[in-house]
This record gives sequence, structure tokens and C-alpha cells, in this order.
Amino acid sequence: MSHEIRTPLNAVIGMTHLLLRNRPRTDQEQDLGVLLFSASNLLSIVNNILDYNKIEEGKIGFEQISFDLSATARNIVAGLKNAADEKGIALLIDVDPKLDRRLVGDPTRTSQVINNLVHNAIKFTQTGSVRLSLSVDSVWPDTIKVTVKVRDTGIGIAPEKQQMIFDRFTQADSSTSRSYGGTGLGLAISRKILELQGVILQLSSEPGKGSCFYFTQSFPISTEVVGESGDLLPANGQEKMLCGINILLVEDNPLNVLVAQTMLENNGAIVDVATNGAEALERLDSTRHQLVLMDLHMPVMDGYEATVLLRKRGETLPIIALTASTPKEVESEAFEAGLNDVVVKPFSPEELYRVILQHMRHTPQ
Repeated sequence: MSHEIRTPLNAVIGMTHLLLRNRPRTDQEQDLGVLLFSASNLLSIVNNILDYNKIEEGKIGFEQISFDLSATARNIVAGLKNAADEKGIALLIDVDPKLDRRLVGDPTRTSQVINNLVHNAIKFTQTGSVRLSLSVDSVWPDTIKVTVKVRDTGIGIAPEKQQMIFDRFTQADSSTSRSYGGTGLGLAISRKILELQGVILQLSSEPGKGSCFYFTQSFPISTEVVGESGDLLPANGQEKMLCGINILLVEDNPLNVLVAQTMLENNGAIVDVATNGAEALERLDSTRHQLVLMDLHMPVMDGYEATVLLRKRGETLPIIALTASTPKEVESEAFEAGLNDVVVKPFSPEELYRVILQHMRHTPQ
């Protein structure tokens, strides 16, 4: 279901991004903004339902990799700023200066929890502010304990309703879903993700005065310094970051070819297209192509088999999977086949550019 739903959503979200970058009229820009918001909202609901199912079945695992928690938090706030601005509320962030090291944990799941909490707070706040704060409780040589708080000046929750909001598909009041929307899954998922790591999601709230959701989690401290794996995208969005990079795009869905090819060519890349794995084996020319974007599910020959055969014949260039499956579903098989990275559909232009640049940076030119 995940793959079947994400594939058409990739075209909807991708084409909307492209239209927004094509200097639309002001009225068109507003309409496209609504379209992008609605499509992203649909994707979020789909992800939550699939995630909750996986969590219930005990199929969720946690990565232990180096990540920058303060950068993750700032990116979440930047991503949700428009939603707060549209409602006229302030979205604020406080980061403890002692949080100056990269941590070891699961950046995707940590980001999902914080994003759910901040997004929820914005949704239920009509005036005032939402504040995300990261504070360091204690530091040992190899471990740090951090408290993450999301405080809002929203509608608040009555004491007798505070426990039930963590239940799936449940909100504090039946009128809430009509007034504010949503499935009521975000908090249930956040609590489950934290519980599976031995962490408790807590709440203090007063009706009419707002709510504060918070949790305290210990993380091993990484040996990497903050900034070592920083943002690779230049600040100037007009700069053609992929200028001259020659890419082989392997994708069978014509709409997804159109989306990815336009995104890449708009940013200066030179793109050749193959419509299945067998065609990719014929078309790849390592004297020209510097990187391959490989769909995994294709007729004739899929992306896994094509990658295995490319590696067997000695091709060393980066091969990045483009897939509508979630990373956890494909990671082990993808890396075993020789793929270097996974980009999940639907993707934004920035996500695609960032992954390409990251691999080009490590590739001898």
C-alpha cells in the first residue's frame, strides 16, 4: 500500500514544487501552495497509518548513527514556519548552548517525534506562540541527557481527557477533529516511538491556557563534531548546484521521469533516461555518467538486479535508489546489491539535490 500510494503522490508533489519554482502569478502561487500543503498532509496521514501498523506489529527498528539534534530541531522549525505564519502565531526555538556535540541515535524517528509535537501544537494554537526547547540536564564523558519540550498557548486539554489523547484515532473532544482536522495518530505514534526506546512522553496542560508536551532522553555522544556533516546546499536558491553533473536516470513511470528529469535539468544537470534495469546496463557510460538514480521496482529487470550486475562489471560510480518504499523496507537489500543511498518518493527538489551533492563530494572528479 505504501508503494502504491506514494508513487502517484510523487508526481503530484514533485510537479507542484516545479510549478512553484516557475515564477507563477501571485494567485497561482497561492493555489499551488494549497495543493502542496494538501498533498503533503495526505502523505503525512498515509505515513502515520502505515507507521502505526508497523509499530503495533513490532516491525520498527532504530538506527544508531551520528546526528546533530540541534540542527534537526532547527530544520523542523524552519519547515513548519509557514504553517505558524499563516495562523499569525510565533514559532520559537531555544537550544541549550551545551548541546554542542553530535549525538548517536535514530535521527529519522527523533525528528518524527519532535515534528509531530510541534505540528500538533501549531494546529491547536490560535493565538500566541509555540516554543520548542532543547535543554541539557546532565553530561557524562560518553552520554548526554536532553529534555525536549514543546509548549503552546493553545486550547489546552482538560485533566480527565489528558490520557485519552495518546490513544490512536482519538482526540480530546469529538468536535476537535471537525474544528482542527487530523487522524489523532501523531501523538500515539510519538508516544510509541519513545516507549520503545524506554522514554516516556509527558504532558502538563490547562484548558484555555495551553499545553506542554515533553520527554527526557539519554543519547551516547558521537566522536564527530557538530558541523562535520552539515548542510551541503548553498544559501542562494537560484544557484545551479548540479551544473555539468551527468546523471543516468533509470525509471519506468513516465510521470516520475518527467518530475525527476525536470528537477535535475532545472538545476544544471545533464540527464539520460533508461526505462528499466536492462536498458540501464546498455546505456551506462562511465566515461560520461557520474551518478545513477535507480528506481527499484521496474519491469524487465528491477533496480536491485541491475545494480548487482553493474557492480559485477566493475562500475564504481554512486548508484542512488529512488523508491516509493520506506528506507527500512529496502535498506538491507539495497546496500547488499551495491546501492549507495536511498531517496524516498515523494521527494522535494532540495532532498534530491542534497543527496546527489553529498555523493558527488566524495567521488573523484
